[in-house]
Amino acid sequence: MKVKGRCHRFNVTTRMLLSRRLPGLFYKHRYLVYSCLIVLTTIVYLLFKWNIYCVNLQAWQHVKKMCHLYEKGLAVGSLCAPLCTTKDIHSLTCHSFQATKEAVFSAEWHNIRLVFKSVPKDTQAIHWYENGMIKYPTEKEFLSTIRTIVKNKLNLTVAYDTAVRLSRLKPSYEEKNKAKRQKEIDNIWFLLQDNEYLLSTLFTDKDVFPQLLGTCGQYYAVEYLEPVPDVSSVFSISDIKEDWGRKLRIAVQILDLLEELETGFREPFHLCDIKIQHFGFVKGSSRLKFIDLDGVLPRSVINSVMKRVQYCYSDNDCDFLDCRSRCNQETHKCSDTVANNNLQIVCEKIFLGWRMSNTVIVPGLLMSQHTPSDLATILRQCANPLSEPGKPRDVPEEEVKKRLYNVISEIEQSIDSDFFL
Repeated sequence: MKVKGRCHRFNVTTRMLLSRRLPGLFYKHRYLVYSCLIVLTTIVYLLFKWNIYCVNLQAWQHVKKMCHLYEKGLAVGSLCAPLCTTKDIHSLTCHSFQATKEAVFSAEWHNIRLVFKSVPKDTQAIHWYENGMIKYPTEKEFLSTIRTIVKNKLNLTVAYDTAVRLSRLKPSYEEKNKAKRQKEIDNIWFLLQDNEYLLSTLFTDKDVFPQLLGTCGQYYAVEYLEPVPDVSSVFSISDIKEDWGRKLRIAVQILDLLEELETGFREPFHLCDIKIQHFGFVKGSSRLKFIDLDGVLPRSVINSVMKRVQYCYSDNDCDFLDCRSRCNQETHKCSDTVANNNLQIVCEKIFLGWRMSNTVIVPGLLMSQHTPSDLATILRQCANPLSEPGKPRDVPEEEVKKRLYNVISEIEQSIDSDFFL
């Protein structure tokens, strides 16, 4: 008992001494403590600023902002009332890893899940002032401006009817009230600056991009797409045959989507920011779509982006995200044509995986213990057609493309047959 009492007194004495010494220690090392606090605060700030981490409070703040503008009559759109008046839209959930957008969050509306996105904030308003009076373009001028925007962003000349549809928040409804129409023009003007909104609005019939569901002010909502299932299993140790068959089916669906983007438009569309998370399935369907449209542009526009690079020292200076060109070492100008294509990027980043010095470090979707050697060979030919060091910059041959599709399809069908035996 005496020993126990001594130990207790010793512990109490030790705690008292430490509590007395801690302020002195903090003071002695105050600059180190301050530096650590500043670094920690900066890291937390950047995690939120770059949307690497988010909390649902941020989503509610954006809704509060929308509703404030709606109450003042500055925000209009089909989703304003369900958000701010009837409160039919609920269950807000923030989305992280969305660095290109200020806001990306999902919500529920009559058993439909939708994803809200915000448009760029640094756009100059379409109205102006003369002698203190607010002025707006005429309807004819507004339609002309819309056609110019589409031409500049997508190198696409839209028909008059299409321009009229883009000029209204409700395509079949023409707003007659002048004040309301002016607010509608203000809202549409900001929405049209966003590449994702533009593509979802223009190409609703193509069914390769998320469907637009409505707008409220400078926010718009698209259909929620289910993420590619078991993405984490790509990096897991376990690799059962059923998972392998699922990965093969996803690979076939990705190749089908790439074919639509290559042949289903007036000119091919390039996906310049490809990640497995940027593909998603329509709920209850096997239909695959591409989710993140900020880096989706037609080939001619990508070529123009490459051409605008004023000076290059190496090929890496001629990159627009995953879309790559080459640097002419004599003129120090980037080639005015994009060198690679969607298939090469998908083979490199999605199917094959992360490499270093031509060695696969993190296996991709199709790199598995079940991967036959002929498929692995085709993947390497697809990902790096010229076997060049650094980032590959060439388009896979048509024969490689056909062989890849056929081999994946055959393996996937054989696995399905095994399960039915």
